[in-house]
Amino acid sequence: MGHHITAILLKGDYDISLAESFDLLGVRLDKTITMFFIDSYFSAYWQVKLGITGFLDRNDADYLPSENVLAHLMEQISKQKDPIFALIETDYFGGMGKQYANVYTNKVLVDKNIKTINQALAYLGVKRRSKLDEFDTVGLGNYRSNPEYLEKYMDLANELDL
Repeated sequence: MGHHITAILLKGDYDISLAESFDLLGVRLDKTITMFFIDSYFSAYWQVKLGITGFLDRNDADYLPSENVLAHLMEQISKQKDPIFALIETDYFGGMGKQYANVYTNKVLVDKNIKTINQALAYLGVKRRSKLDEFDTVGLGNYRSNPEYLEKYMDLANELDL
């Protein structure tokens, strides 16, 4: 069975109604971490719609969306003065594949050596439970793919010639 998700993991509380106005539908993973599904069309659309330009620094995660608008959205919805968040992506099938992660405070990449989702989750404060790694501790394995509502962003991005 495959596992392909792209998401933002935000540490701390956030404004739910403001998040939903940006189509960021939060999935609470634990007491302090919320996941927001995204994809490259989502980030390209909001980058243009909000007039934000540029890209975040990143480690070698070439395929991970990294538009500055993603940090802007976290700054808008987070109740923290300096939001801490991770951009993550998985691409697995039959146990083989790759994952990517970058962790930011505001727009600043906190550590180029954080490259895996487990490392990112540990930085965000997730503590492993018994024989589970951080990924399984927060239940990321239960989310196999991005939700269908993101599919509309392909059309929206195409309408904007992105």
